Amino acid sequence: MTTPALPIAPSVARRLDGAPLVLFLDIDGTLAPIAPRPEYAIVPGETQALLAKLAATKNVHVVVVTGRSAADGRRLACADDTAWVIGNHGIEVAAPGKEPEVRMDVARFAPEIATANERLLLLAAESDRQGVLVENKRWTLSVHYRLAHPRIVPDLAARVTAIAGELGLRVTHGKEVLELRPPLAIDKGVASVALAEQLGATHDGASLLAAGDDRTDEDMFRALRELQHRAVTVRVGADIPYVETGAEFSVPDTDAMRELLNGILALRSGGNS
Repeated sequence: MTTPALPIAPSVARRLDGAPLVLFLDIDGTLAPIAPRPEYAIVPGETQALLAKLAATKNVHVVVVTGRSAADGRRLACADDTAWVIGNHGIEVAAPGKEPEVRMDVARFAPEIATANERLLLLAAESDRQGVLVENKRWTLSVHYRLAHPRIVPDLAARVTAIAGELGLRVTHGKEVLELRPPLAIDKGVASVALAEQLGATHDGASLLAAGDDRTDEDMFRALRELQHRAVTVRVGADIPYVETGAEFSVPDTDAMRELLNGILALRSGGNS
């Protein structure tokens, strides 16, 4: 069971006062309310402004961590020159103002991803697959079924898993989405740890915070807590129907997450946010 993250308790504030402080923030369901279609998602303007203020604060790094492509994550967060972006569940990493860099071992799976995309589009076009959306993120694929009838989901999952298996790809499950990826040891947790090391945030005097709402964020929670015992992990969402969360704290929704980030900004700027 998680503990409410608001108001920020003094004991938690002390865990967030280190240098540097690195904030690892998921987008969909954490910074942006869940939308019926991926292209409809919006990070509110006030949240975007808050992220920019945090990124401009001394000894604070903002990292957007998303299953979307790095370019799409950067667009949504309006973080071109301010925040780091970890995209495609860790496959891409972009420094502020820089182009995304892709892991070298991912490139050899480009033909398989392209073939899977073609086959998934045909699957989604079948008459009984209305509401199934295929999102091509170049290095990974997402099959969204939020708009589909629940009765088709078991067969859809079986068909998607079969396609992935035939092409040597792997499937992960999220909130009403199936993700196809290269079969590599990479996820949000692995990528977040690597970036925390790069930013010099692995020692006891540093601070880490991770916030997310979905299965893939559990990797990030677990990895950062193993890396740094002071790390603060926050699950966004009132209920947890899909998995027992490893997050220590919780907030009910994206508005409360923004309130938490405002509180962190106040802490880091001496109470003047």
